[in-house]
Amino acid sequence: MGLSLNLKKAAAVLLTSVTLMSAAVALPAADNTPVLSQTSITVDAVSVGKPTGLKSKTLSNSEIKLTWKKVRSASGYTVYMRENGKYKKVANCKSNTYTVKKLPNASRKYFKVRAYKTVKGKKVYGAYSASWNTATNPQACKGLKVSKVTDKEITLSWSKIGCTNYRVYMLDNGKWELVSVTNYTSCTLYNFDGNSTYKFKVRACKKDDRNVSHYGKYSSVVSAKTHKQVKITQADIDAMQKELQEYSRSKANYIREHYTEFWKFGIDYNTVDEYFALLDNELTPENASYDDVYAIHFTDTKEDLQEFIELYKRHLDYEYKIRNDVYYVVHVDCCPNGIDVKPFPCWTVYPLY
Repeated sequence: MGLSLNLKKAAAVLLTSVTLMSAAVALPAADNTPVLSQTSITVDAVSVGKPTGLKSKTLSNSEIKLTWKKVRSASGYTVYMRENGKYKKVANCKSNTYTVKKLPNASRKYFKVRAYKTVKGKKVYGAYSASWNTATNPQACKGLKVSKVTDKEITLSWSKIGCTNYRVYMLDNGKWELVSVTNYTSCTLYNFDGNSTYKFKVRACKKDDRNVSHYGKYSSVVSAKTHKQVKITQADIDAMQKELQEYSRSKANYIREHYTEFWKFGIDYNTVDEYFALLDNELTPENASYDDVYAIHFTDTKEDLQEFIELYKRHLDYEYKIRNDVYYVVHVDCCPNGIDVKPFPCWTVYPLY
């Protein structure tokens, strides 16, 4: 009876050993530690928590500071950054913060963190944190200058740098106000007072994939003084009409080539220039056809008028290109009551044909 009991005890001890060995073999190994000791390492790995609360603060155009919540009983943390679609180790750290340095300016970056325990000289890791994306700041804008000034417009330009867009600021009553956001390296601002001085500065913005903006340092400040406003007079309008009529004649190659055939219109002329003069004097909006009507307000300035002349010349160039058999005469008149132009008073300019 005693012998049978001892045999049963021995069999039970043997069965327990076999069971323990089987469980140990089934557990994953963290390194080359003997199989039986892997049991305690694997149990410790399961107890390493997952970091949460990962966030960042962009310190400059090359540094990003990461922080996250502490993981209880963790020996340290490993920081990872995505490069070419894969997360690669950046560094190990003991605390729940780390500053990544020497990054490219205006670049979007993705990060992950995981905690580890040191067991028998080996790092045993828990799960990765959720990924976090941010970006470094752009460089400071350089080369800001005033490219053009009129009585009421100011054009600024600057050097191109890597960024999402540029922010233009103007000093207004002692406070810098955002006045333009642009993707280009220049911008034109409007509606200034004549003979007045204004100050501007620019900085670049980089948006990360969370649509959070990261800003570079401000450029140097530039000043611009608008021109004194000089109003348009009737003499200016007459000179404009003459200039545009002469420009229209210079484009009228069809007239020069075929004017001898125009006898059928019953117009008495001896030379091409006489024919041009007759057209200038005879054609009006009432007895001719016209394409568009342009308005120049009495309150506009001579700089506005010069810009209008250049615009109108481009219009004539286009029309002559597509209508080789049409001659245009520029006709100017005070704005009639029937034309939908506001505010009054104004001059209207017709391209007649």
